[in-house]
Amino acid sequence: MAPDPVLHALVRAVTDVTGASAGWLLARAGDELEVVAAQGSEAAAVLGARVTAGAGTAGYVVASGQPLALSGAADDPRLAEGVPALMGRQPATVLCVACEVGDDVVGALEVIDKAGGGAFSFDDVELATLLAGIAGTALVARGASVPDVPAPAELAAGLHRLADADPPQYAAVAAALDALLHRA
Repeated sequence: MAPDPVLHALVRAVTDVTGASAGWLLARAGDELEVVAAQGSEAAAVLGARVTAGAGTAGYVVASGQPLALSGAADDPRLAEGVPALMGRQPATVLCVACEVGDDVVGALEVIDKAGGGAFSFDDVELATLLAGIAGTALVARGASVPDVPAPAELAAGLHRLADADPPQYAAVAAALDALLHRA
């Protein structure tokens, strides 16, 4: 599949807002994770690469569905696996969040090496999680298989409930959906 500008824009956005030196979006592909978008100096080298679904920090996040932020944990073997291993480096800091659609994890959004050597903050986790939700929807639109995709009427009803319960979250989801529906 050709590189997707929406996926690349999402990776660029999360890399920029978190102050990371590099980042990538991984899509589930059977028992592997495929790099479908990347940002940073090694982006071209890792785009399209596949790693074992259970490897590294992304493997942990995909398996657990839980975000992971590590800093200065050189003894953690997950730092030397997955995409960073393909680049021949071990990051000093990592932030990885699941890309979910409903109850299904369809991928992971990961950034490494925060500028200035600092740790990724709670705000970084929140922003990455928001963008990972949009990325999950974009991955599904790209063709990732997800069981039990809601019917349009169910999705509309869910959007109505979200608009009533959490207007700011609805605005973010609506903007993402609008962008996905109207991209050329």
